[in-house]
Amino acid sequence: MRRSLFVTAVAVLSAVVLAQPAAAAEPTRDDISFTDTTVLTDICSFPVTVELTLTGTAINFFDRNGNLTRIQAHIVEHDVFTANGKTLVGLPYSFSNAVLFDPATGEVTHLYTAGVASRVPLPGGDFFLTAGRTDFASHPGAAFVLQPDVGAQGNIAGFCATLAP
Repeated sequence: MRRSLFVTAVAVLSAVVLAQPAAAAEPTRDDISFTDTTVLTDICSFPVTVELTLTGTAINFFDRNGNLTRIQAHIVEHDVFTANGKTLVGLPYSFSNAVLFDPATGEVTHLYTAGVASRVPLPGGDFFLTAGRTDFASHPGAAFVLQPDVGAQGNIAGFCATLAP
């Protein structure tokens, strides 16, 4: 009886050990530092130029075959908006990014941002603040999304009035 119990236990343990998937490759960490300038044409009735500066850290995750499956990043951004000879200087804000990849093709399927989307003091003590979640896959070609898909929508009227001609 003991012997059959022992043989059964060894067989079960062997099956469990052999059934374990190969370990995924170790995640890697990268520092991020990026600046860009883009023109927003869908916020106000006139074009608004935004100069953005990003810093942060990205962690890259891989499957057992070494294929990139996800990038998780924490970012601090600072924006400067200009239009019609006027300037609004945003305050630094932070958010998280999650980039998901199709395991079969390696193509990006989603690029989610969650957190503050913009933080800008307006004249007279008012404030333009947006926060929430955006899926950049829903905004093809967009380098900058001022209003999140879900969450708090900022005071666009006050923002545009400040930069208006």
